[in-house]
Amino acid sequence: MHETILSVVLAVLAFLAAVASVLALRRLFKPDRAPDSQRTLIVLVLIISLGAAIGFVYRWIHVGQWQPLKAHLDGLLLLSTLLGATILFILSRRRLFGLSAFGLPILTVFLAWGICAAQWSYRPFQMATLHPVWSSLHLVGVYLGTLGAMVAAGAGAMYLFVESRLKRKTDLSAMGRMASLEALEHVIVRSATLGFVLLTLGLVSGVVVIVEQQAMPVDGFYWKMGIAVAAWIVYALLMNVRYTASFRGRRAAWLSIVGLLLLVIVYAVVISIQVPGGAG
Repeated sequence: MHETILSVVLAVLAFLAAVASVLALRRLFKPDRAPDSQRTLIVLVLIISLGAAIGFVYRWIHVGQWQPLKAHLDGLLLLSTLLGATILFILSRRRLFGLSAFGLPILTVFLAWGICAAQWSYRPFQMATLHPVWSSLHLVGVYLGTLGAMVAAGAGAMYLFVESRLKRKTDLSAMGRMASLEALEHVIVRSATLGFVLLTLGLVSGVVVIVEQQAMPVDGFYWKMGIAVAAWIVYALLMNVRYTASFRGRRAAWLSIVGLLLLVIVYAVVISIQVPGGAG
């Protein structure tokens, strides 16, 4: 099934997200233009969030037969909607100034991924024979857990950026306007904690789904589970950053980025193989 019209809409939203990313980066390096650019950013992100939300609801009603997550495309639309809403919240928080410049590129990538999921790699989840509660818990846990990972990765990338500028003593006059390292680490820990809880729900319910289906694992299953468990361990570490000095600061920032990359690899593996009950 090819969602051509939705692909066009996603292409427009991805373009707007790319424009917003460039604008947010200019705002980061030229904070004197922040008031004017903030209004434009808010409008752009609001359009993107609403567009993704409308696409998600359309898929839910028109294709899903009242099942909200019918394919990986739906998960990407949901993630884009929620990440857009999160970026709107970030834009309203002065203590998180600059974080939107690192969240918007992630949003752009996932919207572009949605084009591929709609046009070239569309495949419904194989969950018709499964209990709706367990299948819903699995999908909701995986996708909402990924939202936490996206926010943590954006905060981690900005942490590395701010730390690098502080070490090089580059343009320190503008540093006060950016989110502090302490605030960014707080975002990493909170987002990673959310991601850990939801990914745990997704992993446990995923195992139940496999058992319920009484199916033998296919080729690639153990790769998927191994990478997923590795991502879970990353977020378990990040959740305890405040208690573990060896994983604070720069290491926590890198772990947050690695965690998101591992989840993206899990999605890629799931899409490339037919895993019973898989979210791909």
